[in-house]
Amino acid sequence: MATRYALGVDFGGTKVLAAVVDLSTGNVVGTAKKKTAADDGPDELMDRLFETGEAAIKAARVGKKDGVVGIGVGVAGQVDAARGLLLGTPNLSQAVVDLPMAARLTERFGVPAALRNDVQIAALGEGRFGAGQGVGDFLCVFVGTGVGGAIVRDGALMTGAAGTAGEIGHVVVDANGRLCGCGGRGHLEAYASRTAITRALLGDLHRGRSSVLRELMPELDPKDDAPGGTAIRSGVLAKAVAARDGLVTETIAEAGRYLGLGLASAVNLLNPTRIILGGGVIEAVDLLFEVAATQARREALPTPGRSVEIVKAGLGDHAGVVGAALLGAMAAGAVS
Repeated sequence: MATRYALGVDFGGTKVLAAVVDLSTGNVVGTAKKKTAADDGPDELMDRLFETGEAAIKAARVGKKDGVVGIGVGVAGQVDAARGLLLGTPNLSQAVVDLPMAARLTERFGVPAALRNDVQIAALGEGRFGAGQGVGDFLCVFVGTGVGGAIVRDGALMTGAAGTAGEIGHVVVDANGRLCGCGGRGHLEAYASRTAITRALLGDLHRGRSSVLRELMPELDPKDDAPGGTAIRSGVLAKAVAARDGLVTETIAEAGRYLGLGLASAVNLLNPTRIILGGGVIEAVDLLFEVAATQARREALPTPGRSVEIVKAGLGDHAGVVGAALLGAMAAGAVS
């Protein structure tokens, strides 16, 4: 039987990653990546998708007879999965609204295409090939530019009445607190995302706090508001923690405590068997994972808190593209 492939695209707040995935194993056989821009309009956004997808297919060296059967996209934003529309993107361009992304991808590549929220996509990948294998009830939470979540119940993705179930990043953890990128106040994303961590660090640097960040990133401007949280990358945060930098360690620990509060609420509400934590900051900075997991168990009700497993994503940075490829294959009827 010929190997079947699908193209998966993970469109986040700072980058778009595309990959051709072997549907029988979940192995990534070709990738391409481009940076995203906060001021992209609909046409620029689609051009990035087209170019990255085509580059990934070229890198995979997939012949015409064994070409991709479908395309799936996970986007850090609100989507209408049934109609394949990108409704809005709080951490990308505010000008992109009601974009018929799936239809335009099908027109360009000639295969079925589908669209979902990026962490819902990652949950599909983790459930089939990653840390969710064999687990019927789990919660995926990914920390990057924002904080996203997805719920799997009885082996199926819970989407909710409007398709937005699992948005843990917009759970209120501090009434009347910090302004979130979505416009609300006190949301978890405003405290535990890389954007939030960056802004907190820049504020302290601007006030004169000493930090190894000045050596690691001599070009860093503490007066920069860092739209999208792009000023301080996850790898730099990891180096600062390894160097026992006081400011960065304090800031990461605070973000971890807030993340743990959000997870504790989810444990009490959903009583999942497992919580899967992923995303760039979780992958790079062990301290964030450790503090969040400890805080979650401390603040959750005793019974669900003791029973829940809290683990890192098994697919790492490829969770999104593998899940997106599965979605594309489902749209094409190639997998169930």
